Amino acid sequence: MAHTFTEPFPFSSSSSLGCPYYRIPSLLATREGVLLAAMDARFGGTPDSPNAIGTAVARSLDSGQTWEEPHLAASFQDWAVGKLPPLPGRKPLRHSASTIDPSLLQDSATGRIFLLVDAFPWGMGAFQAQKGSGYCQGRLLLRRRGRWAYGYFVGEDGAIRRLDGSPTPYKVDASLNLSKNSRPLTVGQRRPMYWQGRPWGLPTGKHVPMHLFYQGARFQVFPTSYLFLLYSDDLGKTWSTPREINSLVKEDSLGFFGVCPGQGAQLSQGPHAGRLVFPAYALDARTGRQQFRALYSDDGGSRWQAGTFAPLGEGISSMSETQLLPCPDGALLAFSRTTSGFVARTASLDGGATWQPPVLDSFLPLTGGAGCQVSALGLPWQNRDAVLVSAPAGKDRTQGVLSLGFLEKGHQIRWAARRQLTEAGEEFAYSCLAALPNGKVGLLYETSNRPQAVDAVRFRELSLEGPWDWEHTL
Repeated sequence: MAHTFTEPFPFSSSSSLGCPYYRIPSLLATREGVLLAAMDARFGGTPDSPNAIGTAVARSLDSGQTWEEPHLAASFQDWAVGKLPPLPGRKPLRHSASTIDPSLLQDSATGRIFLLVDAFPWGMGAFQAQKGSGYCQGRLLLRRRGRWAYGYFVGEDGAIRRLDGSPTPYKVDASLNLSKNSRPLTVGQRRPMYWQGRPWGLPTGKHVPMHLFYQGARFQVFPTSYLFLLYSDDLGKTWSTPREINSLVKEDSLGFFGVCPGQGAQLSQGPHAGRLVFPAYALDARTGRQQFRALYSDDGGSRWQAGTFAPLGEGISSMSETQLLPCPDGALLAFSRTTSGFVARTASLDGGATWQPPVLDSFLPLTGGAGCQVSALGLPWQNRDAVLVSAPAGKDRTQGVLSLGFLEKGHQIRWAARRQLTEAGEEFAYSCLAALPNGKVGLLYETSNRPQAVDAVRFRELSLEGPWDWEHTL
């Protein structure tokens, strides 16, 4: 399987965003032939949230050979972004709000493109998120800064009211920015500096809209994880205001509940044809237990609901970041990150509402320890329904492997071959596969798992024509 690299890469430190650090790839080939890539723009360094992170999107009109300048589809302004000073070690900007872990999906009926990301208030990340949705009876809960009780809520009209229904002079707009008596409120923006190895904020002199997720906001949201859903009707050029959907899909018993980064899926056959599906997962910070479920919409993305969590099987203590593969009969296959040394597989026969008991797939080795995200792609090849899976098989997220199989009856896969994408010992972390408009396969992946790695994103084109150049064939 021949491959080529393209320059410039979709995300690099030389882009106009001025961000040196990118992680967590998402890749989508649209029905119109535009290739979209999304990644975390980690302005505060490579660590996860809490950190200064936004969601960057880049477009290609020629199957990834060249890329337009990336832009931020979702971001916060509490900390200035751009060329930041060198960051010593793992010291992120922990007081920043953030968006993280993108997943892209296009509705084939309307052409609308959806982007789902985790959103965290300042100081929050997966391991800091408290149990709760942040809502009560569908209303966003708030507290006054400096107080403990969540004695306020946001009404349907955006007005902030006390729990007894009495009004206040405050209101929030669709972007969750605050105003008082119809006057927009602001906070002072900061930029990061480091004093004796410790990060601190220096005022920029600029005032930005007072978002409910900011440390300096007069009202504060509940300290947990949130989900921002955006859409684009112009093939990723511009994006809607983020819509927070926790009230639709997150129970109060959950702490962190976030996106499985990569791609969503749309069912094209069966009783749920047209259904839009995003995989998401929950983390119990105390036990480390992780499970995924499907979030789905049957009305083009207006209303969303959550299916049940997939059960854990024998030898499987965690199924977190998951990618979905629609089958020709309307079923869904799931490929999940585990801590068991192999990718786990399961299937849903009801459009993601429930899942069958999972199994570890012995043909899909996965890096040990905490494991790693995997990518899965279905496409027709040689008059058959082929399946491709990319993942690191070596120690410490090294030795990227691409596996090829074919769908069979009963939603089974007959694995046929595998090939190394990177050499043994060569780093390969998160990845995302997409069927390109030119008939080839695109792979967007991380080339480093090291802290503060700069320009660690690559786009590779894989040709499926001619004889397969696999190292191992069954």
